[in-house]
Amino acid sequence: MKPLHPLLRALAAVAVLLAAEPASALEGRVVVTGLSQPLLVTAPKGDRRLFVVEKTGMIRLVRGDRITTFLDLSDRVALDGERGLLGMAFDPHYAINGRFYVDYVDKVTLQTRIERYTVSPPDANRADRRSRQKIIVIDQPPYPNHKGGWLAFRPGQPRNLWIGMGDGGSANDPGNRAQDGQVLLGKLLRLDVSGSTGGYEIPRDNPFVGSKDVRPEIWALGLRNPFRASFDRETGALWIGDVGQYTREEIDFERPNDPGGHNYGWRLREGRIRNPNGVGGSDKGMTDPVYDYPHSGHPNSLGDCVIGGYVYHGPSIPQADGRYFFGDCVSDRAFSFSFNEHGKPIELQEVTAALLGGSGLSTLSSFGEDGRGRLYVVGQSGVVVVMCPSGGVQRRPAPDLGDGAGPKVHVSVADPCGP
Repeated sequence: MKPLHPLLRALAAVAVLLAAEPASALEGRVVVTGLSQPLLVTAPKGDRRLFVVEKTGMIRLVRGDRITTFLDLSDRVALDGERGLLGMAFDPHYAINGRFYVDYVDKVTLQTRIERYTVSPPDANRADRRSRQKIIVIDQPPYPNHKGGWLAFRPGQPRNLWIGMGDGGSANDPGNRAQDGQVLLGKLLRLDVSGSTGGYEIPRDNPFVGSKDVRPEIWALGLRNPFRASFDRETGALWIGDVGQYTREEIDFERPNDPGGHNYGWRLREGRIRNPNGVGGSDKGMTDPVYDYPHSGHPNSLGDCVIGGYVYHGPSIPQADGRYFFGDCVSDRAFSFSFNEHGKPIELQEVTAALLGGSGLSTLSSFGEDGRGRLYVVGQSGVVVVMCPSGGVQRRPAPDLGDGAGPKVHVSVADPCGP
C-alpha cells in the first residue's frame, strides 16, 4: 500500500470533526479576579485550599473566601518574555512532609531553577523561604521564550519529579537543542527527588540509563515547549500539550505503562508534518501526536497556541466525566474530547461558551485541578474560573474586573460549585 502524502496524513489527523457546542450540562463560575498574570492553579490531593501561581513570582493561597500570600519569590524571578515563575508541584506526601517544588527563571543568571521548599511550621498556610533547596539548574540561551515550566508527580510514583523543558527559544530551535541528547532543553525529564538534602538521583528505569548519546535524566525528546501537561489522576496516563511554531499545535499521549524514550519530532517535525521551514534531517521513527490541529486560516483550526489540560475525574458532571479538556491561549477557546485506550480522540466538542462565556477570562494560560479533582481555567487577565455542573439557572454575571483593587475571591473554594 502506498504511504500517505504528509499533507494527507495531517488531514486524517484532524478527521475528528469539531461538533457544534451543545446545550451544556456544565458551566464556569468565576472564583478569583484581580490576580497578576496567573499561570497555574493547583492543590495537594484531598486539600480544600487552592494555590495560584503568578508569573511575577508570587504564589497565592485561597482558603474559603480569603486570599493570602503563600510564597513570594518576586525578587528572584526574571519576567521578560516567557520567563517568570512558571510551575509548581506538591510532593505526594505533602500532608506529612510539607514539601513542594517550583520552576522559575532566575533574574540574574537567566537559568531555569527547580527548587524545593517546605511550609513554615507551625503555619501550614505560609512557605518558609529559608527552606530552599536546589534540585537542578539548567542553562538557557539568551532568547526570552520557550522555557517550559510544567512540574508534576505521576500517581503511584512518589519519588520522581517530572519536568517539562522548552527548547530555549527563538524560531526553528537554533542549535537543534530538542534533538540533542546531551542538552536538557526540549525534553521531558524525570528525576528522583526523594532525598532530604536537595539535588537528585537518576531513576533506574529511566529509558536512557546507560546510553552514551542521551543523558539519563531524559524521559522524552523532541519537544518545542511543553508548557502544560498532566497525569490522569486515576490511570496515570500522560498528556502533553506541546506548543507549535507557525503551522500546527499538538497533543501527545503516553499510556500508564509506557517505558518512555519517545522522540516527538521537533524541530524536524511540527505536529504530524515535517517542519515546513526546511531545517533538514531525518524524521524516521518519531512518535506522532494523538491529536494536532492547524493554525488560523485553516477551516479546522482551533487556534495558534495549545494549552494542555486534564482528564476530568472530579465530582461528577455528565458532560465532563472522563473527557480530556484543553484550550488555546491565542483564540481563548476551550475544548474537550473523549478518547480510546490509545488516547485517540473520538468526539471533539467546544465548551468555550459554557465554561468561559461572560467570565472576563482572556489569554488562557492554564488548566488546573484542586484537591478533589475539580477543573479550573486560568487567564493572564487575572481571572480564575471553576467548572461546575450547570444549575439550570441563568449564569451569574461576571464580577467587575476593572476596579484595580487587587485579588478578590468571589466564591468560596471550600465549595465553589455550591448554591
